Amino acid sequence: MAASLCPGAAIHAGYADEGPNSLTSVLGSVARAREEQGNVLDEADGQASRFAAVVVPLALGPDPRRDSYFARIVAQAGPAFILTPYLSPHPVLGGALHDRLAEAGLVKPRRISGLSLVTLSVGVLVAAPGGEAARQTAEAASIMLAARLGMPVAPACLGSQASIDSGVATLRQSGATHLAIAPYVIGPELDPQEMAALAAAVGGQCSPPVGAHPALGQLATMRYGAALLEPAPAPAPRREPAPDSPPAPGAPLQSRRPRPGLPQPGPAQASQAQASQAQASQPEFSQAESSLLDRVRSGLVSDDVPTDGFAGRTD
Repeated sequence: MAASLCPGAAIHAGYADEGPNSLTSVLGSVARAREEQGNVLDEADGQASRFAAVVVPLALGPDPRRDSYFARIVAQAGPAFILTPYLSPHPVLGGALHDRLAEAGLVKPRRISGLSLVTLSVGVLVAAPGGEAARQTAEAASIMLAARLGMPVAPACLGSQASIDSGVATLRQSGATHLAIAPYVIGPELDPQEMAALAAAVGGQCSPPVGAHPALGQLATMRYGAALLEPAPAPAPRREPAPDSPPAPGAPLQSRRPRPGLPQPGPAQASQAQASQAQASQPEFSQAESSLLDRVRSGLVSDDVPTDGFAGRTD
């Protein structure tokens, strides 16, 4: 999905380990290639990208240990490398959870619309690994999923039994007699046996994790496009001595007052100078980057995901 939406971008996969495909190794090879070539030029317009790489964490929620690791590795790679936020929250993830629940036969594949009849006998527990921060991301996903299903949905963080009990109680109080568990993870974050044990403990059934859903590729593309819109770092402001401070020994004296007889810039000239300065501060994009930004702005990358072959597509 990301490759189809970013045809001009080279996509690499880096892992949070110390192997040959680790994030450190991948960024190092990108930096060496960029240094050898000077700057990678776009074949069509000859413009150089101002980024060596945009690193998009393939994660749905915060993890202090992981986030610190990514920030450190990207900072060590240099200023031409930028780290984006993780993929959540976004409405397309509600669709991804819906698809996985429907694939497991736990909910209907069609989203509600208009005066659709819904059942309150089924409740969905959106479970995310971690603590309170994970519960907050699961809560946002729960709201988006409830809007699609029209049935009770509650969040829970797997790091707290009290959070799980509270979520189950909320669903029971809403009239749910059958429980479905939607793991709010991509896949490797959780042990499948742990989810099976949770489903047995609450008397429910568990859907597969989000996995390789098209929503992830679309969200990675959106993070990449948003990173390209970030302004370039502004140059450090020039420091001038205070008016009352004496000049350094041997430094030429400079007057701060306008010299008589010299023309001073008028309002129009000052406005033109400010416009030129603002234009100079705008980032320059390669043709591939500009093409992606046009896609994002035109709505090609939108709040819905092309889910051909997935159960949740209802348009």
